[in-house]
Amino acid sequence: MTAAPAVTAWTRSPSITVVAEGEDPRVALVGEAVAFWNQTLVGLGSNFRLGNITAIDQPVPETDLRQFGSWFVGPPQPIRPVAPESLLVVPGDLIIYLGHSAFVSFASGFVPQGRRIIGIRGGASAPMNQPNVARNVITHEIGHAIGLGHNADPRLLMCGRPAPCRPGDFLSNEPRVLPISLEEKQQLLGMYPPDWRPR
Repeated sequence: MTAAPAVTAWTRSPSITVVAEGEDPRVALVGEAVAFWNQTLVGLGSNFRLGNITAIDQPVPETDLRQFGSWFVGPPQPIRPVAPESLLVVPGDLIIYLGHSAFVSFASGFVPQGRRIIGIRGGASAPMNQPNVARNVITHEIGHAIGLGHNADPRLLMCGRPAPCRPGDFLSNEPRVLPISLEEKQQLLGMYPPDWRPR
């Protein structure tokens, strides 16, 4: 999980494209994560919603995904990266790549036409192969993609760098998404108020 730079609020309900090669149980977890955020927004009285999900079965450009995502790890760098064309050839406003290699999962707002890219680390090794971790990592990164940053509370979904929170903190034998803070709810409502309309 990376320290995601702040992104601007969506001005449309973003369509979501999930790219995964072959049968991947994390595709269903993306659906759960989108439902979590949309239910949260309903509960806040916001009119903003994440849009429909389309799944595409094709190879993930792992090398480009890792290189693009590396900019979001560690201290901020002065030059923003350009998203490789290989990551932009699929349709959708919010593109989620379910990778197979080891890299730090990330969310990016620096993409042409206001699109955003999420890269999710491969699920074969720890901690991603532990119960409930992938569910919360995916939900966490979508939280960045709609505008939330990190906090320092390991009991909360959006905990992350520079705090010593790590994806392993999401481990649970029960399928559940960690909560978000009251301040984060207020931030979401400020970005996406009850009178929010696509424009």
